[in-house]
Amino acid sequence: MEKILYEARVDVVFAGHVHAYERFTRVYDNKADECGPVHVTIGDGGNREGLAMLFENPSPSTSVYREPSFGHGRLRIVNSTHAHWSWHRNNETDAHMSDEVWLESLSSSTPCTNQVNISSNSSNDEL
Repeated sequence: MEKILYEARVDVVFAGHVHAYERFTRVYDNKADECGPVHVTIGDGGNREGLAMLFENPSPSTSVYREPSFGHGRLRIVNSTHAHWSWHRNNETDAHMSDEVWLESLSSSTPCTNQVNISSNSSNDEL
């Protein structure tokens, strides 16, 4: 699945289940990669089991922000090339923005677009 997302130049992947919040940099094959998707684990909406309090320690180099708190996220599509993601902790009376990142579409990234074209041509040569 990861290769399909990478070759399609998916910008961001939202996943749940782990009851905590964690955002990773752009990743492919467990390494930082400017042409890979940003991964966000946002399974912190609340549940009867409680929060996942244990994280891998030390954190992977690709992990940008992590927190075992209840919260919610907001994705604001600004235009065809940019979006703003923010995560808000809900522990206090008011929601508090604890993490944010500007996302630039990989479809507008020349190095990533060129890399896909090279990869596609190589795949066709093998057929």
